[in-house]
Amino acid sequence: MQKSYQAKHAYHGHFMHQKIFLAIVVLIIFGTLFGLLLLNRWQKAGRPDTQEYPVLGVSLSQEDGYQDFRLLKKHGVDFVYLKATQGADYFDDNFLSNYWRIQGAQLPFGVYHYFSFTSSPQAQFDNFKTSIGQQIGNLPIVIQLNDYQNPHPTTKKIRQSVSQLRTLLVNYYQRKVIIQTTPTFAKIFNNPKDTVWLQSPKLPLHKRQDIDFWEYSQQGKIPSLASTNLYHMSVFIGNENHWQHYVQTGGY
Repeated sequence: MQKSYQAKHAYHGHFMHQKIFLAIVVLIIFGTLFGLLLLNRWQKAGRPDTQEYPVLGVSLSQEDGYQDFRLLKKHGVDFVYLKATQGADYFDDNFLSNYWRIQGAQLPFGVYHYFSFTSSPQAQFDNFKTSIGQQIGNLPIVIQLNDYQNPHPTTKKIRQSVSQLRTLLVNYYQRKVIIQTTPTFAKIFNNPKDTVWLQSPKLPLHKRQDIDFWEYSQQGKIPSLASTNLYHMSVFIGNENHWQHYVQTGGY
């Protein structure tokens, strides 16, 4: 009787250990899957719908440090914009390094100039032309207009100054020039030739036909890239076919 009781007790003990072990395994599996799901959501946080906006891009300056452009392309980045100049005398420290290294990645890319309210359009054009020469990539040139000065110049003055710089760039480079700015300043530029790159966390204004790009985040993650780096993230307004045509024609 005692041996039978001990055997029965040992069997139940072994059975309970198996149940506990299986429960732990199940918890580990579900915990891992849940963690991967959270990671995936975290990485894609804020990314606009890939069906509607399949073409993804980033804007880079010296503040972003060294970048592996082949790795960015591998993880879904379709285009890159490099900061070139700012105002009348600033030249981005990483521009030349980025420019030469991005060639090997075969990524469509362009350059942007950060507009200054305190420098004349001619002085800013001279800085851009002298600093980068013909190293402008294969996408439209971008003038980035941010509301950094308070109070900023009048609406009329802003429109005149930015338009003058755009005209100087277009005439010299024979390349399309886009104005990257917020919805507030975007309202200033509403002529057919005033193409806009909208900076806004909300959906772009679909009724405007002049929006080429939409910067949806200034601290975004690149989907699937296991990195803590945060980027200025944008999407192209159009599908893959539109994008291929855009790249081939320089934005027209």
